[in-house]
Amino acid sequence: MSLENNFTGFDACDIAENEAGYNYYGYTKADGAWKVLREKTDGTEFRIAAGKEDYSTNFAARSGLDYKRPDQLPRV
Repeated sequence: MSLENNFTGFDACDIAENEAGYNYYGYTKADGAWKVLREKTDGTEFRIAAGKEDYSTNFAARSGLDYKRPDQLPRV
């Protein structure tokens, strides 16, 4: 499963780089759904957290979100 497929229909909103060894990328949809992509700064790992509402609060708390591998996420 490619990362690109996980973000179809989402718009890029925020980037936070080099926070304790991670880069974070925030994405939203018009219906309120959101995803945050967490990338290790060395490029060796990608994980995604997802939700259905309150993107701003969740992106602000990005380091504490529950991240999963792309293949562990439900297909939306």
